[in-house]
Amino acid sequence: MTDHFDSTEHLGAQHCGSYGDGHHVHFIRARKAFEDSDLGVGALVRVLDGSTVELSWDGIRLDFRHHDTNEIVRAIDAGGDIGTWVPRWRVLILPGEEPRVPATFTLAAPDTRTECVPGRVPALKFVPGF
Repeated sequence: MTDHFDSTEHLGAQHCGSYGDGHHVHFIRARKAFEDSDLGVGALVRVLDGSTVELSWDGIRLDFRHHDTNEIVRAIDAGGDIGTWVPRWRVLILPGEEPRVPATFTLAAPDTRTECVPGRVPALKFVPGF
């Protein structure tokens, strides 16, 4: 089981209105990532702390930042720790709680992460094939 982390680096993610890297994924960006998922790589996903996510494949290990690693932990707990990393869109796709609704996340390089912008993001999900 993956550990639960509390992040103190940002506003509560439920109050973040940003769609930038490391924040919420916009449904259009998610759709484009799914369209290009054949260009992605299968990666082992580990949450290291309250804002750091490690992706590893073929002996490569890369760290990224995300504003709500608890959400990534929930996706890992629900569907497993193997995901698809689509670098063109900087989107990580993980199996979701519902079989036909994968969990998608944008990840930011550690040196390019931005702070959360106050606001609310509507709970829209991209469902492939619909």
